[in-house]
Amino acid sequence: MTPHPVTHLLTAVLAALLLAGCSDTPTQAPTPHTTTPASHPVTSPASVVETGAAEGWVGDDELDTTPATVDVHPDDPPEDAQIAAAVTAATEFVVGWLTADQQLRRERLEGVAAEALIAAFDDPRFTPAAATQQGPTHVIEADPIQITTRHRLDTGTAVDVTLILDPDSTHGWIAITITT
Repeated sequence: MTPHPVTHLLTAVLAALLLAGCSDTPTQAPTPHTTTPASHPVTSPASVVETGAAEGWVGDDELDTTPATVDVHPDDPPEDAQIAAAVTAATEFVVGWLTADQQLRRERLEGVAAEALIAAFDDPRFTPAAATQQGPTHVIEADPIQITTRHRLDTGTAVDVTLILDPDSTHGWIAITITT
């Protein structure tokens, strides 16, 4: 079965218009990087607050040189305090996750779980997998930016909670996944 000749004509016209539109688009050469004799980079006026006589220049004191709040290397083992904080966050997450009341569950998960994970349990049809956690929390994987914990439930099953380092969360760690 062959397409109607009008289809070929419309396709050719559309392709020609698209190509013509692309060729009319002016290209702009990238702005070259220049420096002053004092080696200060030139920036656009929109990105600089004018504070001195030399407009458009960024002084050394105007740059945000605040060091990162967390300086970790993935190969370094996490500190004991980090592990303790992650275990606390994971335990609070499991307590919240096992809460039957939807509103109370959300309140308990805030600050210890990612918003997307909290939203996953907002469905009124969600039923907790168990009533409580049984026994201690075990750390099964740990590095400075991600920790996975295992929790035994009163039903005999176990769940794994993966947390990532999040300085803005309640305990510095936030749950991003739970595996049943």
